[in-house]
This record gives sequence, C-alpha cells and structure tokens, in this order.
Amino acid sequence: MLKTPAVLPETPQASSDLLSDLLATMHLTGTVLFRAEFREPWLVETQGSQRLAQVLPFRTEHIVPFHIIAAGGCRVEMPDGQAAWLEEGDAILLPYGEKHRLGGHEAASPVQFGEILPQAPWTGIPFVQHGGSGAVTTIICGFVQCDELLFHPLLRYLPSLMHVRPDGSAGDEWLSKTIRHTASEVGHPMPGSRSMLPRLTEVMFVEILRKHMQGLTHEAVGWFAAVNDPIAGKALKLMHAQPLRDWSVDELARLGATSRTVLADRFKHYFDQPPMQYLARWRMQLAAQQLKSEVVPIKTIADRSGYESEAAFSRAFKRYFGSSPADWRKNKPAIDCLSKAG
Repeated sequence: MLKTPAVLPETPQASSDLLSDLLATMHLTGTVLFRAEFREPWLVETQGSQRLAQVLPFRTEHIVPFHIIAAGGCRVEMPDGQAAWLEEGDAILLPYGEKHRLGGHEAASPVQFGEILPQAPWTGIPFVQHGGSGAVTTIICGFVQCDELLFHPLLRYLPSLMHVRPDGSAGDEWLSKTIRHTASEVGHPMPGSRSMLPRLTEVMFVEILRKHMQGLTHEAVGWFAAVNDPIAGKALKLMHAQPLRDWSVDELARLGATSRTVLADRFKHYFDQPPMQYLARWRMQLAAQQLKSEVVPIKTIADRSGYESEAAFSRAFKRYFGSSPADWRKNKPAIDCLSKAG
C-alpha cells in the first residue's frame, strides 16, 4: 500500500521543462559507429538493434539507431513497407531499432551490415566501403543508447521511422548545424573529436524529438502530444515534479482548472490509461532505475517510492516487471523500454 512521504512542499511546483526531466532519467549516450561510402548499385540490410547490440561494445541492450546522409542520397525501407528518399543533410532516427534496408537508385542484392563491418576491436571510427563503381553516397551511422527499462513514457507512440530534413528555417537552424557538424567531425577528425561526437549525437537526438513534438496535430496521441495539451500537460508536469505526492484525480483536476471526467478522458485519449495508472508506472520506472544504479537496500527504495513495506513494494514491482526487485537488481534484465505494444 502506498503512503504519503513525510516531507512534501505545501504547494506543488510543476516542472518547467518536462522533456529535459525525462531525458535525464534515460541516461542517454550517443555513439557514432562507422562512416560508410556506398557506390551504385548497392543495398544493405540492418539487423534489429537488440541483436546488433549483442555483438557491439555497448553498455545496454537498447540502442536507437540513426543515420546521417553526409553526401549523395539513398532510400530507406521499413518492414511494414514505409519508405523515404534521403538526401544530403537529412537524418533518420529509428526509435524502436527495427531492421531496415538502405539502398541506392539501382537494383542490387541485399548484403547484411554485419558482413561489411571490419572485425573488432576498432581503434577508431571504422570506414566502410561497399557497392559498385557508380555514384557515391556517404552515410554516418550510429546509435543513441538508453537504459533498458520496461516503461518509459517519452518514446512510446513515436513512429518507427523519424525522417528529418532541416528546411533552413530559424527553428531548424540548430538541427541543420548539428547534422553538418557531426558529419564533418566524422569525416575530418580533429583534436577532441572523440569527446565532441557523443555530445553532438545527443543534441541531434533532442532536436529531432523537439521537431517531432512541434509538428504534432491535435489528433495525435502519446506523451509528446499530451505535453502540448493544456489539461493533460498540466497534470503531467505536476506528477513528474512530485511523483511521490499522494495525488488524486480530483486534486490534479482542481489544479488544472478542469473536471476529473475531462482529465480522465484526456489521459484515455493520449495514453489509453487513467492518470493514476500512468503515475504508478512512472514511480516503478524511477524505482527500477534506483535498483540498477544505486547500492542501497531495497527497503530504502521502497520507502522512497512511498510504499508502507518492502513486501508491498516487491509485490507491486513484480506485477510491473515480472521479477522481484532483488532478481531485477541481480540479473539486470535487458527489457525493451520502447516496446510499442507496452
């Protein structure tokens, strides 16, 4: 059973930057994997990110692939038939790490990415060459890594393929510069490039999320759309600012100047779940992170999470994650935090 923490501010303060708050919980790390030069005709096929991560030197099994088109152009194809033509300066992000194909204009037989990568260990960023003797396309391939947790509201409901093409507007200036700077640092390394590249890829990741968020319509669902909504967004900010507060739908509705019925309807639309279920899952997300990152007794984490006993916390934790807190900490299971079905 949940209890109210002993010390709480009298007036809840909503977070002013919810996106930054949630990104911080994901422990993002950007990585440039390799630079590739493909010549027509060519066609390469990637494996899913979880399978790739098993053979690559990453600290987590959840990686979000990205590709930057540094020169030329190519086509990307997803398993569901979704496709797009990519041009120089474009970037794509694959939030769920699904397998996909990249290829040129001309027909070619597919080759697995793993077959053209040089054998590890690598002393730097590998340079891959593949294809025939025609027109050249240069691609920067990498990943953004995140903690492998079952529930994370930030990236759920994103499209499987996020294609961005900076259009030169003021809002896209940073994204365009970041893409160009990343390609330049990889193609022409300078002192400090090894430190610079992870930061650049992380900035690019955030800029792509910003662009996605700004382009959503009123009919969109998911976390980004909910943040834009004046009613659901207010409730989210309150809950994330004080996740252990003894919230009720009535109080959230009152502070959001709405009715509990309207608030529940908004959460049903955006998340397909009521506000209190969202809050319970977010509390468990935070608790799971503490179990993996802090060497403190489970009872301490149970107390922090607002549970009256370690046993109550353990039962609730097992319902959400399928294992006890002790087993979770011991085994550090690799569970896909971006499952679209979750």
